[in-house]
Amino acid sequence: MPHWRRHGRPGKFLQGDRPPPIRGTSPHALVMQEVVIEAPYEFIPAHRGRLWPWFLSNFIASWYLRKYYGLRGCEVRGSEKLRASLDAGHGILLPSNHARPCDPMAAAWLTMAVDHPFYCMASRHTFNQVWYEKYLMRRCGAFSINREAPDHASLSFSVESIANADRPIFLFAEGNLTRHNDRLAPLLDGAASIARMAAKRRAKQNPPGKVVVHGLIFKYYFRGSLEETLTPVLDDLDRRMNLGPSDGLSLKERVLRVTEGQLANREREFLGEVRSGDLQERIERFLEDALGPIDAEWVSDEAPRRGNYHRIQRLRSRILPDMIDKKVGEEERARRWKQLAACYAAQQWGLYLPGYLDGDPPPEHLIETVERTEEDLTDAVTLHAPFDVVIHVGDAIEVPTRRVRGQDEDPLTTELTAQMQRMLDHAIAHPPEPIRGYRVVADPLPREVPERVAAN
Repeated sequence: MPHWRRHGRPGKFLQGDRPPPIRGTSPHALVMQEVVIEAPYEFIPAHRGRLWPWFLSNFIASWYLRKYYGLRGCEVRGSEKLRASLDAGHGILLPSNHARPCDPMAAAWLTMAVDHPFYCMASRHTFNQVWYEKYLMRRCGAFSINREAPDHASLSFSVESIANADRPIFLFAEGNLTRHNDRLAPLLDGAASIARMAAKRRAKQNPPGKVVVHGLIFKYYFRGSLEETLTPVLDDLDRRMNLGPSDGLSLKERVLRVTEGQLANREREFLGEVRSGDLQERIERFLEDALGPIDAEWVSDEAPRRGNYHRIQRLRSRILPDMIDKKVGEEERARRWKQLAACYAAQQWGLYLPGYLDGDPPPEHLIETVERTEEDLTDAVTLHAPFDVVIHVGDAIEVPTRRVRGQDEDPLTTELTAQMQRMLDHAIAHPPEPIRGYRVVADPLPREVPERVAAN
């Protein structure tokens, strides 16, 4: 189930209350979603029963996705490959991109296609909501993961489930919601590590078994009127930012204008001044100037890690522990919350990709950009509809029990990235006809046998 709640007028969703230290006095001050929780963590296991997942997938999911996310239909490609791995009794890991908030619920269509439930790894903050949403999440197969510190309980649950071929584990390999559904963010190595640990354990069974990884991609297609869906939102953002009239501006120009306006708000809030220059250059400077001093304080002795998300997770893992253990006073606590707010802002703005609105961008790019800006300013996102989605299942990648040493990148992660990018490229080049409900089609891609980069 989603971590969004209905709020105000139809189409609006809002998360729960945020820690008071994060809120500023400016009407444009950052309102940080509760993705960072200043409280001891307790692992939340998934419910192991199968009746609830079957009922929710077959009778609730399609209605829910249409009503609350504007998702009209789904085409599942290549599910026969996952079904074959299930029939073979393999332990299975399903790493996916995370393009839109509805991805976990949309995966219900894949469970219907293969007639088998999954477990879903979900960040701890998604369980921090009203009791019935938490209740339903667990019964859908969701279990928690603490991304701010090592989570041995979650790791053990994942490895055990895969090693025993209980259910496939479905997780988001990029680590966070990106809101760009035709670009892959760098994949975390955690998925490959989980798969290898399970493969080692499964290889020792009698008889020994295999663990395989099937990459998944979600690719969304907007099927409505872009002008009708974005104009009211842009009008509202213009008013909130006092940007003045937009007469004569194209839709793309209006999107760029509100994006630059919101970046100016963040520059003023965290850097003390509004910068000038190209939008992408300003974003890159904002990320560096917002995070640089925090890096210098907390991780100056460590080699830099790849990707903006990795960088921010490393900082959070240093800043939070003493706050959770109540080892800091109120003044220091407030200072650290300001640092966490800067990390959150940098994470949000790190999702704006170079060239994403160049030329004649597809409708999804404009919608995603407006959603990021609206969420950053209001902590709410307007529903845009209708959307269709393609879920594409990749070939089974057999997981080795050892990792080849001496390589900067994890070989399994590299192979998985290539597979997912290939499927994403195909989904971009071959959009489906408009869909109502869901349909299952055979994999349209020929099987690709990559050069093996890992040792058994």
